[in-house]
Amino acid sequence: MNYIEIVNDAIQYIESNLHRKLCLEELASRYYIFPMHFYRIFRAVTNQTIKSYILGRRLSQAALTLKNTDRKVVDVAFQYGFNSHEQFTRNFLKMFHVTPNRYRKEKISVSLIDELDIVERDFRNENKDIIVDYSCREVKEIKLLGKELLFNPEVTCELEEAIRKGYDFAEEYFVQVTSRRLFYVMRRCSIDASRIACFCGIAAVEHSGDRSNLEERIIPGSKYAIFRYPEIMGLIFRTVLEDLYRWLSVSGFELNNNTGIDMFALQTEDYEQTGKFYLYVPVL
Repeated sequence: MNYIEIVNDAIQYIESNLHRKLCLEELASRYYIFPMHFYRIFRAVTNQTIKSYILGRRLSQAALTLKNTDRKVVDVAFQYGFNSHEQFTRNFLKMFHVTPNRYRKEKISVSLIDELDIVERDFRNENKDIIVDYSCREVKEIKLLGKELLFNPEVTCELEEAIRKGYDFAEEYFVQVTSRRLFYVMRRCSIDASRIACFCGIAAVEHSGDRSNLEERIIPGSKYAIFRYPEIMGLIFRTVLEDLYRWLSVSGFELNNNTGIDMFALQTEDYEQTGKFYLYVPVL
């Protein structure tokens, strides 16, 4: 089994055993690996610890039970493996910032932890830890033609609108014409740090059509770390960022902030067959 298969299987086992205590050693023994190695695998693939994930799922399922039934709080606590009403209330309050009784009585909305949906990607062992796989190479300056989008990735409607516009641009300039590469160049907005400026573009040398409605941008020459991901960036944005934070802390690389961009995603002509894009991050 590879790392993705191990974690997917572990998640299913966790879901089937939310009613009782699970320990790291029990989970690791299912795959005949050392507990610390399993801990690193799970953290690398999910970007969270086993303990925090299990606790989040137990409390979330307990919250649904409180909402949808009239069972006593103490009974719900025992159902999901908590030793006492007090322990359950303490953990519930810490995660959801409301007590179980108040949550039920006032019908307060809280953010529940859903069962994990794992993003398929490759990993590597480095510096006694596990991080997302990558390579490095020098990239020369690339002139682009395209359009810029500005959105907050944490606001669902803005993210969905940006993805739709990205699809439209890809359909017009990448799918239906001869451009062999589609770029999404991203940087934090200088005026509002919560928003991202994303330039959807094609290489200028590959476009022979009308340019009147297209802006120009430059991808600066630099050394880049390169990662490979499925789907499109907007759908797995949070996973990618968490992977990169971890990768930076383990690999020893530093970001090249002199480029003026944070990263760019690249779809090549085989994207429709592979469903994979490449993420380029400028580094020193």
